[in-house]
Amino acid sequence: MSSATPIHALRQVLVVEDDPYFQRAIGEAVGQLGSPWLVHGCRTGTAALACCNAPAARLDLALVDLGLPDLDGIDVIRAVHLRFPTVPIMVISVVSAETRVLNAIRAGALGYILKGDSSISMTRAIEQIMAGNYPISPKLARYLFKLAGQGPAAGAADLPRLTSKETELLEHLAGGKSYGQAAAAMGVALSTVQSYIRNLYRKLDVHSQTQAVSRAREHGLL
Repeated sequence: MSSATPIHALRQVLVVEDDPYFQRAIGEAVGQLGSPWLVHGCRTGTAALACCNAPAARLDLALVDLGLPDLDGIDVIRAVHLRFPTVPIMVISVVSAETRVLNAIRAGALGYILKGDSSISMTRAIEQIMAGNYPISPKLARYLFKLAGQGPAAGAADLPRLTSKETELLEHLAGGKSYGQAAAAMGVALSTVQSYIRNLYRKLDVHSQTQAVSRAREHGLL
């Protein structure tokens, strides 16, 4: 970065990636764009949210991994898009599950490339998204075209059906309540809440409270 370039004049990119190797690789890709950038590197979702929510924060681009150690990368995308609705967001991840790709796009991502995809370099993908295009790995593009051809009802049968009590419990958990606090708020016994949570884990195919809340949001159940 040239010392002659004032910080306020630099383009700024948020890089949310917990792997030091890939964070460095992404930074190098940004460095090849031909103009100086200020890179805000964050290894956790919490750090990324703190960065983008700072009063003086300014961004021109966000590059986000989905597999973060604390928060779901999709929640980070959603928060960045809410704070900076015109800033392009691109996912750079090993995650290729179809529902994750679709939910990342719904949360605000305009591009999605897979780590190690030799068909498109990170630098080229960044150039494309900054030019107003939508870079996406060919493997993922095939899925999206297939989905588009299936019509709006595609995937509807895959949505888990929750009871009103199960949904209410999820809302309490999403709000930070413990099982005991949720039981008190719902007017039921703790054992009943534990029964609900077992059903939720089974229906959502998860193994923790955090995963249950995240998966419910993915499916639009919260």
